[in-house]
Amino acid sequence: MRNKVLETISESFKIDEKLYLLLGDLGVFQSRKAFEIDDYRCINYGIMEQSMIGFAAGISIANCYPIAYSITPFIVERCYEQLKLDFGYNENKLLIISAGGSFDYNKLGPTHYCPNDISLLIKANCKNIFLPWNEKDAEKFILSIIKKKAYSYLRLSSEEINEIIKPRDISEFIELNKVENIIIGLGPDSFLLSNYLKLKLDYSVSIIDDNLIELIKKIISKGINITILAGFNLDFLLNLLSSNSNNKNLIKSGYLNLIYSLDSKFDTSEEKITHLTSNIKNNKFFLK
Repeated sequence: MRNKVLETISESFKIDEKLYLLLGDLGVFQSRKAFEIDDYRCINYGIMEQSMIGFAAGISIANCYPIAYSITPFIVERCYEQLKLDFGYNENKLLIISAGGSFDYNKLGPTHYCPNDISLLIKANCKNIFLPWNEKDAEKFILSIIKKKAYSYLRLSSEEINEIIKPRDISEFIELNKVENIIIGLGPDSFLLSNYLKLKLDYSVSIIDDNLIELIKKIISKGINITILAGFNLDFLLNLLSSNSNNKNLIKSGYLNLIYSLDSKFDTSEEKITHLTSNIKNNKFFLK
């Protein structure tokens, strides 16, 4: 997935001179074609992620589109102030690409764990969150993001859930036979959680945006109960659901059950699933 995204960016370098690729000492070899095409627009910032994000703001102000890539806790948690001010408040444009979300780097210790990235970015006013389940998703998303050039986040997982076993997307939801309960997985880690908890995912989510929030409200308003699984903190979801001024009229019945991973009880682990399931939160909310 990571290789495909960087290859696609490198190919786009040939035809889009407004693209800048900033690397946090990650993906340098995979981006060698971009360096060959224009090393002025492709920079390895090393471990100076905060400076990299500040520099990206300048690129955006100059009417170009920066793409910043690094390990999740270093580019999100370490750079939160820069993201909040330079891109949230000042409304600049940026694509953040991260590798190692939640507990992908399961053997490297707490410095490399980050289940709070999406929650933080939404608080920093990033409204376009992409969670590819496989390489096909990742390629489709990166091409779309480069075309639109908005403030976006592309979270690349170590999990590859192929199209055969991936649940159908929630955008294809159709109310049939008066179904009372559906289970939705946010991102590919939810597939691991569902297997562990012996729950069958009915739908998948690959994009967190306003369209998803409105769809969840619509489903619940029909009296359908929703369970959402995720391998990351979901504390942001209720705020998004209540942000619509017509919320009281829209949501009439049904409950929302959130099952998600929050931090880990272990320093390191041989298996990622051990982290994901060591501190599971299970909260049910009745929405009126």
